[in-house]
Amino acid sequence: MFVLGFTAVLLATGLVRADNITATVNLAVSKGDPVHWASGVIYGIPDTLDQIPDHWYTDIGFRYGRSGGAQLEAPARGWIWGEEEYKGRLESTLSNYKTCRRYGADFILLPHDIWGTDHANDSTVWPGDNGDWADYDNFIKRLMADLKVNDALDGLVWDIWNEPDISIFWKRSQQQWIDLYIRTHKLLREDGDYDRVEISGPSLAFRPVSDNTWWTDWLAQIAGNDTVPEQYSYHLEGETDEWDNDLQNTNGTLEELLKTYNLPTRQININEYANANEQIPAGAAWWISRLERYEAYGLRGNWLGGWNLHDLLANLLTKKSDPLDYNARDYASGPEYQVYKYYNLNMTGSRVETSGTGDRLFDVYATVDSGKVRILSGARITTGNWQITVQGLTSIGLPSAGSIDIQTWGFAGTDVYAEVDAPSDRGIVSHEYSDGVLTFPIYQTDASTAWAFEFNV
Repeated sequence: MFVLGFTAVLLATGLVRADNITATVNLAVSKGDPVHWASGVIYGIPDTLDQIPDHWYTDIGFRYGRSGGAQLEAPARGWIWGEEEYKGRLESTLSNYKTCRRYGADFILLPHDIWGTDHANDSTVWPGDNGDWADYDNFIKRLMADLKVNDALDGLVWDIWNEPDISIFWKRSQQQWIDLYIRTHKLLREDGDYDRVEISGPSLAFRPVSDNTWWTDWLAQIAGNDTVPEQYSYHLEGETDEWDNDLQNTNGTLEELLKTYNLPTRQININEYANANEQIPAGAAWWISRLERYEAYGLRGNWLGGWNLHDLLANLLTKKSDPLDYNARDYASGPEYQVYKYYNLNMTGSRVETSGTGDRLFDVYATVDSGKVRILSGARITTGNWQITVQGLTSIGLPSAGSIDIQTWGFAGTDVYAEVDAPSDRGIVSHEYSDGVLTFPIYQTDASTAWAFEFNV
């Protein structure tokens, strides 16, 4: 439950304004037009074209997809099982690519899936074993040629190898993976047609901190081999209490590492974000706020398996009949979908400067459009008391003191398979403000509900 009270409540309850409880919105500082940094998914796209109707993509401002045929069975187990099984994964990938491009979304290619890591083990041959790269080189060259002949280079990002620091995706040494990365980067850049294709890496599961040798050894060697990717990519899917599972912190640690190795800054792509427990409306709003602040692309983590991995837009959607029946077509909105829909369709105009609370548990994203301020907020799957301070009211034409009527919308739901067709209207409350600053409290008594606040200029 959420209670929106008057500013006077702060004085009556003795609630202290402190960094740990205050999220801020500064209406005087524009951050540019909305680009929907957080509206991406890993997998979640059916291999059958048009299976999910158009509006489910367009309503959320779909920005990025990422796939490569993972978890498909024979006859589509990947390159290591022969040409025909490679073709099955390629067909899945090309179908997903076409869907992404139809909606103007870029597409991140996962070659490790097309190669077949999910059907490999310690005993199978991996790229570079005993110094032999011939089969892997043939795979890369064949994949490059097939993508080219299928006109699949526009909007393409080549993600060289996914999560080599997790053993299910890489069964060999750290150095053998770095050799693979450098080798692949050079193969791609030898073909002039691939100049328009961005390369991303290292796509590690664990974060860029100074004691992580997967990062430090990789950075040191790409610096000496002129193989810096166009996008630095990594994942934020750990536990919520882990200090480095937060873009607010890893944005800074990565910057320091790049300085250490004299490497350039690049676009950041968190191409898997949020663990399964965070896939609730409050978690969605928290992640959107983080990704928007640091202007990092983000793709929702996907915790489904088998054919269901290739459906439901990474649990943004459900189905009225059986959510896990891949062949069903009666799609419906899951709880988080309404957050992303509001984020895209309602939060228009200009993004403005924000900051989250010092305890890192509550955050906000805000926009100003003609005549309307909108603030989206969420807690990181926890309860508590916070407050939002809105600065710069005079910069948008309001007087320095007065009252503001705030409309509140609630985004509720804890079950990703439950249908939620719209946010709920939580009413309008009038707030007094002074000196061009408004502060109002947030009483978060459940861990899942996200909130949107609107007021007229």
